[in-house]
Amino acid sequence: MKKIWHRGLPFSPEVAPYLRRMALVDEHREELLRLQGVWDSLALLGQMSGTATDIGQTRTAFQNLTTTLLDSLARRLRDNALARMNGRARVAIDILVRNLFERTADVGFLASDGPLCAHAALDPTAPDHATRRAAVQARLAAYTAKYSVYDDVIVLSPRGEVLARCDDSQPLTNCDEPWVAAALASDAPYVERFGPTALLGGRQGLIYARALHAPSGVVGLLCLSFKLADEMSAIFHQLLAGQDVHAVICLLDAEHRVLQSSDAWQVPPGAQLSIHGERLLFAGRDYLCATATASGYEGYMGPPGWTACVMTPLEWAFDGEADAAANEDLRRLGEAIDTAQLFDAELQGIPLEARRIQRNLSRTLWNGKLRSHGQGDGERGASFATTLLNEVQRTGAQLRQVFEQAIAKLQGAALAAVFDGAVFQARLAVDIMDRNLYERANDCRWWALDVRLQRALAAQTTLDAPAAAAEAQQVLQQINALYTVYSLLLVYDLQGRVVAVSDTAQAHHVGRSLQAPWVAAALGLRDPERHVVSRHEASPLYGAADGDAGERPTYVYACAVAHEGQIVGGIAIVFDGEPQFGAMLKASLPDEAGDSAVRSAGLFVARDGRVVSSTDGRWTPGLPGPISPAVLAALHAGQTARQELQIDGRVYAAGIAMSQGYREYKRGQAASGEDVAALLLVPLGQRRDGPQDGAEAGFVPPPAQAGGERLDIAAFSVAGEWLGLPAGLLVEALEQPRLTALPNAPRALVGMLQHDNRMVPVLDLSLALYGRAAAASDAPVLICREAGRTLALRVDELGAVFSIAAGQALAGPGQRARLVRGGEGSSSSMLTLLSAADLWAHLGVDAEPAQSALPAQ
Repeated sequence: MKKIWHRGLPFSPEVAPYLRRMALVDEHREELLRLQGVWDSLALLGQMSGTATDIGQTRTAFQNLTTTLLDSLARRLRDNALARMNGRARVAIDILVRNLFERTADVGFLASDGPLCAHAALDPTAPDHATRRAAVQARLAAYTAKYSVYDDVIVLSPRGEVLARCDDSQPLTNCDEPWVAAALASDAPYVERFGPTALLGGRQGLIYARALHAPSGVVGLLCLSFKLADEMSAIFHQLLAGQDVHAVICLLDAEHRVLQSSDAWQVPPGAQLSIHGERLLFAGRDYLCATATASGYEGYMGPPGWTACVMTPLEWAFDGEADAAANEDLRRLGEAIDTAQLFDAELQGIPLEARRIQRNLSRTLWNGKLRSHGQGDGERGASFATTLLNEVQRTGAQLRQVFEQAIAKLQGAALAAVFDGAVFQARLAVDIMDRNLYERANDCRWWALDVRLQRALAAQTTLDAPAAAAEAQQVLQQINALYTVYSLLLVYDLQGRVVAVSDTAQAHHVGRSLQAPWVAAALGLRDPERHVVSRHEASPLYGAADGDAGERPTYVYACAVAHEGQIVGGIAIVFDGEPQFGAMLKASLPDEAGDSAVRSAGLFVARDGRVVSSTDGRWTPGLPGPISPAVLAALHAGQTARQELQIDGRVYAAGIAMSQGYREYKRGQAASGEDVAALLLVPLGQRRDGPQDGAEAGFVPPPAQAGGERLDIAAFSVAGEWLGLPAGLLVEALEQPRLTALPNAPRALVGMLQHDNRMVPVLDLSLALYGRAAAASDAPVLICREAGRTLALRVDELGAVFSIAAGQALAGPGQRARLVRGGEGSSSSMLTLLSAADLWAHLGVDAEPAQSALPAQ
């Protein structure tokens, strides 16, 4: 892929337009380029003095890694911003479509209302027409009192005359627009129409219409006018609350014309957007842009072509990433867990490559220090060489530190995005639930107004009871066919005896007496605006999904049914909770691929921790969930929280959101044990048992004492222990040399390598001394030469090359080993100084003590 250059570095084309707005990228670029400038100066000094080894390859490797890191960082910032915006766009359109699906059912039910159809069929010249009109308008007001999502309900004649409506302020008496005639002639379950209409005083509106029928044929048209602006305002407020304050969310039609906007000053309704990708120029301003079409609900996809669009000005699109990356708690969490799941292969490889470069640099400098200690150029020359090499090593360590800090910030930003996403998705899940249950609470009260059900219950004390029950069953079946989220609808008399059910397969309930507490509570209601709801618990009305005996937990909504001012029974609706709650949770889960065992999980839980629904089989409805009840008890209505949870050895980001109701439903009520919260769990990774691989060397040499015989030591680590050899015995350190295996050799003798045209045995010191192989696959190999014999030693890490007074090497537990105390800040208190004889002994070769190259004790 062709790269685009920006300030001296190549970047992927997809991020090039945004680099000027990415403060994190600039921050790391400046620091890395400054350190590479220092590096160049040190390399030049080394070449001029002839004391430093060639570090050009290491410089090139760091430069290449700089390019990879900054490009990866820029792409991560872009991807995070787009993912956040895409999520909000998808939520905006999906919540709207779920709401509108209910409207398609409402118009079907209300179009079957007997009094409405009778009034439409009535001759306008009839003497009692005005009285009947007033009664119908009162009836419409009773319906809309239970559903505040409508701003008008209108009944038209076949000629477009206004027969009745809720909003009497509109003076229109007749509407002859073409869509009215088309709706009257349609056999569809509903007609959906958006646009300006004289029916609403010329303003734009979203109308759901259906023809009214009588035995004589079509007698009128029912129109429900939905409060689209009101609904979108609530959706916008929820999605932008507390974050993304500079973003604009728009509802667009099929031509990308703005129907509704969260900020009419930036993007006004009616504006035409030219969307051709993720970057949008509008009114002279650059935006990052994301659009989403509806996922659909129960097969309904919403008005044709409607989409949601999120637009963020480029100057603010990446602004929040720096604060997220600097979060200290997230940085510590990133260090404590394996975050491989959060990064792609390239990002995962950056810290490994930085470690490899650092190891190679350490080996190069280690070899340089070995040579400087053995050159005999005098104390001043050796001091200069050591100082220069130490400065190169320090600069290399600083470069690596910048890489590690950048990776840590990437981890912090990624973790912040995950936690923010978990809270956002939990808020989405509970909002979908609140909106859904709002519909359930209203449905039972709507259907209690059906005169056919009222008459059927009133007739249960008469001889017409069987025929009335049959009619009630037919009405319930028709309603259930429109509202598919219920497993059963039923009506019962004043004694709690079931009169009729909507599902003939469950006719065994007819004639039985209901004993649940909600039955009597509903019969005791006298306010038509009130309803009751059961606890979320197993109900005999909600049997096993496979038809076997059993009960499942769900909610039952109920209210009283009145006829001519007297309570005659009740209506109960059994929510099909298992699939419906499952669908709500699945709709709120982030899009994921890969191993299903480590995907996100969504749950609804009551305040006491009981599971209401779960997408993960580890948590069963009715039993305790993974979150502490104390956390849930502390949340107020609508409040959110985030938490780190460890489940089965894996760390999860938990987003929690407590229900707050919707519109009139449960708003302002006191906290209850039956309140439900959404819990969204996103897997982060396994918790690490110990420090990350590649930690810095922990042995700090002691200050050298003045005077006397000197001892040069080269330090290295093996199996977590710090060891050393006299520097004069060591020739150089090699990186991953090719080994030739030796059959039937001792286990510690892992092969032979070629060095200076001779084959040299390779001893794995970890195996020889501690019985386990070297941990790192790229472990360095030291060439040790003494008395004409050469031996290669595989070790884990290289340490310092330093000088001390011979007297600072203390007697050890063996005959030849010595001990050197660590200096201030050393993580290891002692270094064990080996002799060549100790090493050869592992190969069965005896060496004279004098050949150990250690001064006499």
